[in-house]
Amino acid sequence: MYEYGIRIGYSRVDEEKRLSIAGLIDLFQDCSTFQSEDLGIGFDYCTENGFFWVVNSWQVEIDRLPSLCENVSVFTYPVDFRGFVGKRCFGIKSGDDIIVRCYSIWSLLSIEDHRPVKMNEDMHLKYKTEEPLQMDKITRKINVPEGGDVKPPVIIEPVHLDANHHVNNGKYVSIASAYLPEGMQIKGFRAMYLAQAFLGDAMIPRVVQGPDGEYIVSLENSEGSPYAVMEFK
Repeated sequence: MYEYGIRIGYSRVDEEKRLSIAGLIDLFQDCSTFQSEDLGIGFDYCTENGFFWVVNSWQVEIDRLPSLCENVSVFTYPVDFRGFVGKRCFGIKSGDDIIVRCYSIWSLLSIEDHRPVKMNEDMHLKYKTEEPLQMDKITRKINVPEGGDVKPPVIIEPVHLDANHHVNNGKYVSIASAYLPEGMQIKGFRAMYLAQAFLGDAMIPRVVQGPDGEYIVSLENSEGSPYAVMEFK
């Protein structure tokens, strides 16, 4: 397990002075990046070997979100690596209590043609797997009902991009969460990534309320195919 401590700063909280959902994903991404860099198999290593990681899905369960200035620890560890697919757990602890749990699925892709690439021996040796966190059944697929409320397009600008030159995982979550009802207390969410968005693309949010009161935000292209789908409960 890799773990680091952090105090929740003002730039990471929402209007209720709690860690925002986008800020939560940023903490998780930082945590896995720190682990990979410290193991010597981080961003530069991947670039030199011609591949990069993309996240396929998040499933997050929230007991509570930490508050402004609260000291917490963020942790991560791999649970399974096979072929080009990696599965990884994340969490946030307040003291000894785990208050947020996450299960994620990633793919290793070629920089040249974005096709899947198998992990090499060095990565298998350095990523030590552990047992997954106790969570609800892991379900990657999110079914999007027809209809809903179509919002104005979001044009992808440089601020949305990361070092891989496509929209950062957390930015999709940040865009989608902006369409939730004001004051909604999120107890969990899932994210499913289907296509990469690049500079200048138009991302059209479609917001649908599901049969159990959940909110589903599908971020789509002009033809209605989703870049990513988020479900908030």
